[in-house]
Amino acid sequence: MKLDIKVIKNYWNENNIPQTWYSSKKKLSLEFFNEVEKERYNKYYPYLLDLGEFQNHFGEEVLEIGTGMGTDLIQFAKNGSKVYGIDLNEDQIAITKKFFEAKKLNYEDLKIGNAESLPYEDKKFDLVYSFGVIHHTADINKAVSEIFRVLKDDGNAIIMLYAKGWKHYFKRIFIHGILKMKILRYKFNFQRIFNEVSEVNGNSPQTLILNKKKIRELFKEFKNVQIHKTRLGEFFDYKPYQTIKFPKFISFLLYGFGLESIIGENYLVKVSKTKIKSSDSLFNVIFKHY
Repeated sequence: MKLDIKVIKNYWNENNIPQTWYSSKKKLSLEFFNEVEKERYNKYYPYLLDLGEFQNHFGEEVLEIGTGMGTDLIQFAKNGSKVYGIDLNEDQIAITKKFFEAKKLNYEDLKIGNAESLPYEDKKFDLVYSFGVIHHTADINKAVSEIFRVLKDDGNAIIMLYAKGWKHYFKRIFIHGILKMKILRYKFNFQRIFNEVSEVNGNSPQTLILNKKKIRELFKEFKNVQIHKTRLGEFFDYKPYQTIKFPKFISFLLYGFGLESIIGENYLVKVSKTKIKSSDSLFNVIFKHY
């Protein structure tokens, strides 16, 4: 039976609004928003400053699916993008508007919307951005189809999806599944474990953990699909719940050897509706091209 979108909407409000716990400043103040930005890009998701492409879409029409607080959409606006945003909940849209107001930035449109039925016409956007959202929706295939529909013929999308990284196998499978015997208790219903052991407060209605094969299948309509696995996350990048962080040299070694591309917990997926030119041979570059 398909998950009711209302169940998802009811989960993602109040204490489950992402990033609100990044700051202890007065909520919705300029200081609060400033600290949220600092924590997000310095501590929790530093890779976004490069891979997020915030600075690369000046003058373009950019849609974010699932704005949350609007922190990433703010970055596009700072860099001159014409920004639009949707979210399932009124609370997130209200906070996002307050964020833009505090930063004295403009937006084209912010409104309640569903990833499975985007409230925009065909071929409107140059870029669709969505960070950690569509793996929570009831029908991820429909969400991807909608992204394809609203993108211009030469449009691109940047989507973050959860990966099967070290945390997935160690915490979800080993600790909760095996040691806590939830595999037996839930009769080998792994998806129930994934839902229960994800997000800050747990018990998400839907949390899909994907692999590259599934991602390529999801985005098969697109001509070009690039999949980047990244982020070691808790203990490596920050202290979870103010506990401990591993010595810097451990993270330095793992990132230095590119091991986040194997055991990382995020997939940053970049897709295009047009095919990128194929690469040439090294021989031609050296001996034929000028």
